Amino acid sequence: MNRTKHIEYVFDDASELYRRLKDTQPYAVVFAREEHATLVCAALSAPCVRVTSRADFLAECTKRGAIVAFVDLDLLAQSDGQIRDIAIIGLIDDEPAATLPTSIISFDRYSWLSHLITTTMLVAPLARAHLQKLLERVVDGPEHDMIGTAGVGRVALLARASRRDARFERMAEFFTKQGLSTRATSVIAEVAEELVMNALYDAPVESGYFEQAIPRTEDVDLPVDRACEISYGMDEGNVFIRVRDPFGALSRERLLEVLNRCSAKSVGLDESRGGAGLGLWRVFSSASTIAITVVPGRITDIVVGIATKNGRVVKNLLAIHLFFHAKTISALDAVVSDDQEELLDRSITLIHVA
Repeated sequence: MNRTKHIEYVFDDASELYRRLKDTQPYAVVFAREEHATLVCAALSAPCVRVTSRADFLAECTKRGAIVAFVDLDLLAQSDGQIRDIAIIGLIDDEPAATLPTSIISFDRYSWLSHLITTTMLVAPLARAHLQKLLERVVDGPEHDMIGTAGVGRVALLARASRRDARFERMAEFFTKQGLSTRATSVIAEVAEELVMNALYDAPVESGYFEQAIPRTEDVDLPVDRACEISYGMDEGNVFIRVRDPFGALSRERLLEVLNRCSAKSVGLDESRGGAGLGLWRVFSSASTIAITVVPGRITDIVVGIATKNGRVVKNLLAIHLFFHAKTISALDAVVSDDQEELLDRSITLIHVA
């Protein structure tokens, strides 16, 4: 009996040609208005397929090779959480001041949504590189992060809170040498301060390592295996700050609870996190891109990208990525030297943050 061999092709909007789809060749599905779809396809390095109806969208997302779908925010409800096997990326077309509140509402409304990017991002210089890193992360797994191979800077372990000022002084010196203004280095320091304090004070409490919260006015000195890792530098011409802790205590629900409270301007004192949560709100408000990875009981990894121009910070949120995993993934072990003591409260030059 003759066997029929099916060869599948997809239409690549960028080249306006049909491409044969190999077994492992990924492509993106785009369910968005014409102008947004055009921007997505132009920014992607992978082929993309445009759809204009809910039926076509659901059908295309189940095909072999489809790995990610870009969907206009007002069309997200049409997926209704039915797409389980590929990442859904919501597209926000809003004023810069409304991007963060809109993002919080969207993440709250759709529990299955983990990625949001703005249409402004699609025309930014970093668009292609950012989307490429996102696709690699989706396809190849959590060992691929949201910092590119061109990222350069410093990395260190920090276990004692009272030593953070010395680290931040060295960080300011580094960014000053990169041509950033005093105001820009101040914004960077504020972001780093909040992330480090969360890692040293809040994460140990929420994980149960500390029995009760320790006031931030008191010093904390953790053992080396519980130290947080801070790295910072320049990637694709923009600032990045990355803080990892080994507790993996941050939850999506907790994150959105804090951001919702700040967004509603009904901030009350929150003793469980040592403050009102305003610090975390300021981190999001200063970020251009932010990627959060959490493996419960193992690691919390937060990478904040801050856009700069002529040495100054450009506050314009472009993308948020949430990677909350349900179980431990060994590939996400913190990257440190064989002798952890060598990194403790010191630093080494890095070429690529893995």
